[in-house]
Formats: sequence, structure tokens, C-alpha cells
Amino acid sequence: MPRNYIRKTDRGEWSEEQMKLAIQEVLDGKKGYKSASKAYNVPQTTLERKVNQARKRENSVMNVKVPLGPITTVFSKEEEQILVTYLKEMEGRLFGLSTTEFQKLAYELAVRNNKQHKFNNLKEKAGKDWLRGFLKRHPDLSLRKPENTSAARAAEFNRVSVRKFFELLGKTLDDNPFTPDRIYNCDETGVSVVPKSRSRVIAATGKKQVGALTSAERGTTITIEICFNAAGTYLPPMFIYPRKRMKPELLNGAPSNSWAECSDSGWITTDIFLRWFQKFVKLTNASKVNPVMLILDGHASHTQNLQLIDEARKNGVTIICFPPHTTHKLQPADVGFIRPLSIFYDQAITAWLRSNPGKVVSQFQVAELFGQAFIRAATMPTAINAFKACGISPYNAHIFTDDDFISAEATEIVLNVEKETVAVTNPSPSIVEMSQRTLSVPTTVTTSAPDTQTATCIAPNSSANILAQPTATTSHLVHQAR
Repeated sequence: MPRNYIRKTDRGEWSEEQMKLAIQEVLDGKKGYKSASKAYNVPQTTLERKVNQARKRENSVMNVKVPLGPITTVFSKEEEQILVTYLKEMEGRLFGLSTTEFQKLAYELAVRNNKQHKFNNLKEKAGKDWLRGFLKRHPDLSLRKPENTSAARAAEFNRVSVRKFFELLGKTLDDNPFTPDRIYNCDETGVSVVPKSRSRVIAATGKKQVGALTSAERGTTITIEICFNAAGTYLPPMFIYPRKRMKPELLNGAPSNSWAECSDSGWITTDIFLRWFQKFVKLTNASKVNPVMLILDGHASHTQNLQLIDEARKNGVTIICFPPHTTHKLQPADVGFIRPLSIFYDQAITAWLRSNPGKVVSQFQVAELFGQAFIRAATMPTAINAFKACGISPYNAHIFTDDDFISAEATEIVLNVEKETVAVTNPSPSIVEMSQRTLSVPTTVTTSAPDTQTATCIAPNSSANILAQPTATTSHLVHQAR
């Protein structure tokens, strides 16, 4: 016996006329799928399917490829090129625009310049279709994940500081022309038993959280001293473990001729670096008749070490320090070696955890896993290209362009008083000049005078206890006379 069925929802209760109107709105570019679905009370998934079917029918009739979305060119080619230039310049200033910010900017420009557009007036932003088309028309732009750059690095890496460094480096090379195999760079890097960087993994669609196995929530950090020259030769690394006593098994699987030290914190100290330097002298056969150059950062264990200075002078080692907060672009290890080394190390940890279910990575596996990563990363082209990218070998004082100094333009002023704070109003360039209207974004930057030590050169035959007083300029070059 048939029963009277009462629908619990109104799903499916839409007319063909409503659907046709919604399809036409989407095809004409007047509305998106979501807004058309709400306006005509039709299901969005059905609307998308029918719009795609309509486009396929148009393709078969006209025998042309119809784009997936409406083509909207609000701005002319010249105006879009100005936008491209502005986006690149803002990224160079470390104030790159996100997609949402750029969409709002495009809407504001279109409104201020009386441009005909179909942007969303409610949200006051350009649509995703317009943004997608804009990026497609300008393949020199791409969406990138920015790296965090501290304000100190942005300010200190300026023309004045870099010029002083290259002047010091050039003078040193003129006095003693070191060949690439005699120019070394050393740096410390920290590795953990817990991998940091992870690539994406394939998982079920819709799953809220995707996990990956690690040894622990937080891991112990081991410091490793690395060193290589401009000819592509690498010295054995030194491991620094956060422990009181050393055990031989901690170096199982480490790169050949590696050695280890212990410190309470796991960080390098003045005494440990001095012992590393003494081994560096032996490994490089450094002497006054066979001198070498060692370039390093201004860490306290490097610069506040009188015994190190004495050892350097006695063994013909010229030490040059990078200016503060500039190693991210001036130091070969930071520019070309540390990142691939970290990636390979994390991959080695992940592979070890998969091969040893139920176990965790401890200090006793670090040397072996780091050794696997070191072999992959320590290639000759990597070292050579890293020195070349920094302009150190071959020497190139003009390796950096104006784009590299955009973020530090406010600091390129001569300061006569140390620790002076200067407020500079640095307006960004006009974004777009359209229909006699211009939109500009003023930026106020407050910067402090740079540190008193920009670059230090310790020459082998300079006086043991004489250190020239720093000059009261932005560079503050400290140079021990030969």
C-alpha cells in the first residue's frame, strides 16, 4: 500500500529556468559559482557541472579552446607592467604582497582610476580569476614562501658595509694573492635528532591532521664545525656534543678523520675553537711561507680570542671577519652549503626511522646520519659556486646589484655619533600612474647606527696587541695594520 512521502529538505527543488539564469551569469563573468548558486537557489556542484558542459558544447561548435574562467583585463599592458615592477620592488624591500593584499590593491587602483571592472565590491578586492590570469600573463612572477629575515640583517646589509668589506678583502688579496685552494670559510651549524624540514606527503583527502614520525617533540642539538675552500676541498668536520665526557661510539659512521669535543651547552667555545684552529693549521699546512686566508663570522669565539690571533700570526693565517648580520649573503657556507646539508640530513633521519621501527635517533646516530648527508652535500661545484656567488673567489666587488640593497636604503647614511638613532621617511615609488592618478605607499623606517665592528682583518705579521680604534662612520672598519 503506497505511503505519502514527505521530503525532509528542499534539496533538488529548483527550476530549470533558475539554473539557466545561473549558468548564463557564470558564463558572462558577472558572478562566480558560489554567488550565482545563492542568488538563484541552485546547488553549486550541479551548476559547475552544467557550466562545464555548456563550455564543452561551445568548444565543439566553434572548434576553439574556451578558457575555464572569464578573461578580465582591467588594466592595459603598460599599466600591468608597472604593477609587475612594483611587486618585484616591494619583495626586494622585504615587504612582498600576499595574494589577498594584491587583490585589494588592484581593486583600489581600478576604483580610483575609474576603470571598468567586475571585481567584488562587497569584499573590495579583485577576483581569483583575475589574479590567476594576471600571473599567467606575467610568467616572471610566481608565488613563493618568504624566508624570515631579521630587521638587523635587512638594515646591516647595505652598500656602505659591503663596500668596506670588499675593500678590505681586495687590499688583502693585493698584498698576498691567495689562490682559490688557499681561501677557506668556516662556520658552525646545529643539527638535531628531530628533523626540521619536511616535504609534503600523500594522504587521504579531507583528513584534518597528517602526522609524521620523529624521535621526540624536542631534540638535542649538536654543533658541527665545517670548513671548505674556494677550490672545492672540504676539511673533516668537528662535532661538539652537549655532554661531559666523550665516548668513541659517538663518532661511529662519521666522515673520515672527523673528531669530537664536548661542552656543557653543546655550543662552540673559545677553547674549542682554538683547538679546531690548531688542527686547521695542520690540515692546510699553513705557514708563513705557505699562507692561507680564513674568512669567518664575528662570533665571540672567533674575535675575542687572543690566543687564536697569536696562532694565526705565527702560522701565516690571515683571518677576515664578515660585517655583522651579513653572512646570509656574504658567507659561502650560508649561501650555498648549509641548506642542502640540512635537507639531506633530515632525509637521512627520516629514512633511518623507517628502517628502524620502534627506535629513536639519539646522539649515537648523529655522526652516521650527518656523514651520509655530508657526503651528498660536500661536492666540488657546491663550494666553488658558493664562493663565486658571494664575490669572494673570483674576486668581484660588484657581485651585488641595487636590488640586493633595496631593503637597507634607509641605513645608507653617514653617522658621526655612535648609537645614534635616526628616523628616515622613505616613501616607496608610485605604484601605478593611470588617468592622471597616482597611488603611493609611504613607509617610515627607524634604524639605529650599525655595530662598531664591520669587518676585521688579522694579518699574520701585524703587532700582537695593537688594535686600531674604529672610525666613527657607518662602516666602523676595524683593521689591524700589517
